[in-house]
Amino acid sequence: MKTQIMPLDEFLQLNTDEQVENLKRWKMDYTLKDIREAWGFKHSAQYYMLLKKLRIYERVVNKSDKFYPEQIMNGAPYGLDRSGEAGSPYGLQNQKVPADQFGYQLNVSLTGPELADKLERLAQFLKGEQKLVAIKLSVEAVTEEEKMEEEPGA
Repeated sequence: MKTQIMPLDEFLQLNTDEQVENLKRWKMDYTLKDIREAWGFKHSAQYYMLLKKLRIYERVVNKSDKFYPEQIMNGAPYGLDRSGEAGSPYGLQNQKVPADQFGYQLNVSLTGPELADKLERLAQFLKGEQKLVAIKLSVEAVTEEEKMEEEPGA
């Protein structure tokens, strides 16, 4: 019998052990998307950051389901392609980042909505970061001439 996913405000009132127990039970009956939607989270990053903030992330998330910040930028599914190998249009290009650090590079042409989605997901992740973050950002429209140069066979 499925246990109903309780509203987020009720969940936050529980003690740590009860939170972990409920999440483990819900994970057996529901998908991450179901839990996210029940709590009004638009992106998985919000869910994972909440678990980290509550200090229950390691107790709840399976090793194969771990969330790695670089997944926000390379769009890889859980547990896949953390390497950012060359050829990935927005990977980390084999950069080594210490475990308590994060780093992103985005060097690709995207449509406005695609870029907005990537930046939204990054913003959600950064809301949980207390570290000072350095950023270089350049956004410009691609001309028709540049677009022709990027297309294969053009």
